[in-house]
Amino acid sequence: MKGIKIKMDNQKTIKQSVSLMGTSITGETDAKVTFHPAQPNTGIIFIRNDLTGRPKVKCSFEKAKVEYRWTSLADGDVRIEHTEHALAAISGLGLDNVFIELEQASLPVTEDYSSKEFKRALMGAGIVGQNAKKEMIKILKPIIVYKRESLGDIQYEKFLMALPYDGFKLTYMVDYPNLPQLSQVAEMDINPETFSKELSDARSYIIESELEDVVNLTGKVSSNVLVVKSGTEYNSWKWPNEPARHKVLDLLGDLSLLGKKVQGHVIGFRSGHRLNLELCKKIYDEWFQYLSTQD
Repeated sequence: MKGIKIKMDNQKTIKQSVSLMGTSITGETDAKVTFHPAQPNTGIIFIRNDLTGRPKVKCSFEKAKVEYRWTSLADGDVRIEHTEHALAAISGLGLDNVFIELEQASLPVTEDYSSKEFKRALMGAGIVGQNAKKEMIKILKPIIVYKRESLGDIQYEKFLMALPYDGFKLTYMVDYPNLPQLSQVAEMDINPETFSKELSDARSYIIESELEDVVNLTGKVSSNVLVVKSGTEYNSWKWPNEPARHKVLDLLGDLSLLGKKVQGHVIGFRSGHRLNLELCKKIYDEWFQYLSTQD
C-alpha cells in the first residue's frame, strides 16, 4: 500500500437542528427524531430524551445488536432500535458529528423504508465543514467473514469481504437459492452525490414467504415496501436492482458503526446485519493491530 496518497477531508456536521416524524419499527407508536449539530470529534451520539437523565449512547459496533431484522444499540438498559437507515444517511452525506435525540427507543420508520426522508431532513438542515480532519480506517489486506447456512435441503454460503481500495466502494450481490430470478448486483463508490441520487431512495424488500413473520414483528407492512414473489413486475421498481441497492444501504449504515471513514472496497454476498457487524469487529481489530505496530 506504499505510495498511495490520501486526501483527508475535514469533518462535517449540520448547520441547524431538524426533526423528522414516522412510526416505530414495531408499528406500535409514532416516532420522532431530532438531529442536532455537534462539535468536531464528537462522533454520532444518540440521546434518549424520554428517559430519566437523558442517557447518551455513542454510535459503536461494540454496542450493536441484531435480534430481529434490524440493527440496534444497547448500553445497559438503554436501547436504540433500527439504526441502519438513519446512519446510512449520515454516512452517505459525509457527516461526522451529530447528536440524534429520540423521544422513544426506535428511530422513525418512514413510508419508503429507505433513507430518503433522513437525507431530505439532513440536507435541508444544511451541511457545514469543521476545523478538524476526518478519522479513517484503511483496509490494508483482504478481510473476510463467512457463514454456511441451510434452507430445507439446500446448503448455501454467505460472506463479506473488505479489500484495499483507494476510495470507498460497496458491492452487494443478492442471491437466494430458492429465488434464482432475484439474483442481482449493485456496486457504487460512496460519496454524497452518488448516495443522494443512486442509493438513499432504495426501498426495503421482503420475500413473500417471510411476510407473515415481518407483520408479526412490525405490526404492518407499508405498501411502499417491495414484496418479492414469483411473477413480480420488477419494471415497477425504481431501479431494476433496487433490492441490491437497499442491501448496499443497510451495509453502509452498519459500517458507519465503526465511527470512522473507511478506505476500502467492501463486497457482500447474501450477507445481512449480523455478518455486517462481524466484519466491523474484524476491520476494527485489524486496523488497531496495525496501528500498534507503528508506535
